[in-house]
Amino acid sequence: MNNADAWGLDGVLDFFDTERSNTGQVYASEWFFLKDRMREGMRVLDVGCAQGGFASVLAEHLKDFRYTGIDINPAMIERARARHPGHTFQTITEDADWACLGDETFDLVLVLGILHLHEGWRRTIAQAWSHTAGCLLMDLRETEGPTIEDKARSYFRMDFGGKDERYASTTLPYVLINSAEALETVRRLTPGARRTSHYGYLHPASASASVPVDGVMTNVWCVER
Repeated sequence: MNNADAWGLDGVLDFFDTERSNTGQVYASEWFFLKDRMREGMRVLDVGCAQGGFASVLAEHLKDFRYTGIDINPAMIERARARHPGHTFQTITEDADWACLGDETFDLVLVLGILHLHEGWRRTIAQAWSHTAGCLLMDLRETEGPTIEDKARSYFRMDFGGKDERYASTTLPYVLINSAEALETVRRLTPGARRTSHYGYLHPASASASVPVDGVMTNVWCVER
């Protein structure tokens, strides 16, 4: 099963009906930056938007904003459109074909919760930066040891949305990046950045993850033009 289909499992779709859809469900590392970067009238791009939960988060704090969500799973986008008819949602491909956006840029670009779960994460960062007019917020899973991108050694089971073997046997890569390499990579993929900041914390990996390390640093990066 490819990554797009994995996100379309019925239980996974149902999980996002209620999760990641209000301010209380925003992680502390995300809120650290997001709370100070919301502005009335802003244009927001959410990469890997699922059902557009961050449109609901922003609506708790803003009266006027324009939100565009993109995702690789069409069923997620269908549900997002039904939940947020006033916003724009588009299906994209796993190889970062974002032609639906044209040359549009956004005041705030969110890439949260997906970079560590797909092989083309570097390409996604570069694409996201090309559509950033103001600020890019993204998160990486980091380690003090060597980078691990081998799915046989570090992977994520889609069992959080279902209880049968089909969910547990459906896996995505769980990419762990050496922290020094993460800094070099972010700088290289965001040329012309005026300021780069990050904030995170060390904690055990998700119960759905199988990783060869004791703790994972979840780092949110804030890159500003």
